[in-house]
Amino acid sequence: MNLHKPDISQPADIQLLVDAFYQKLKSQPYLLALFDNLSNRDWNQHLFQMKNFWHSVLLKSAALTGHPQILHALLPAHQAQVREWVHLFHETVEEHFKGPTASATKGLAEQLVRIFAYKPARNF
Repeated sequence: MNLHKPDISQPADIQLLVDAFYQKLKSQPYLLALFDNLSNRDWNQHLFQMKNFWHSVLLKSAALTGHPQILHALLPAHQAQVREWVHLFHETVEEHFKGPTASATKGLAEQLVRIFAYKPARNF
């Protein structure tokens, strides 16, 4: 049995990461509730965008278009859901990959959660 896990280094790795993570997410009703209003077409678009995002960030490509922070700022996630999302994401990375890029990916996910959770003060 080969216990060697590759690092994240190619587009197929990004596809595996995103697909495996969203399979885990879809099995969690508590997290899936955040996506209740998405149709199947929206899920496909979301997965496409997530693959482009991680491809752009981890493999230094220009695949991403749009502004993910704007969309995620409107997501009505609770802190417990965010913690569970991060836990599942880390678990997915660790199940499939090992190496410097895999470690950086987990750290980046935590940074993104902090960025997306930031709500600027409103001036009234």
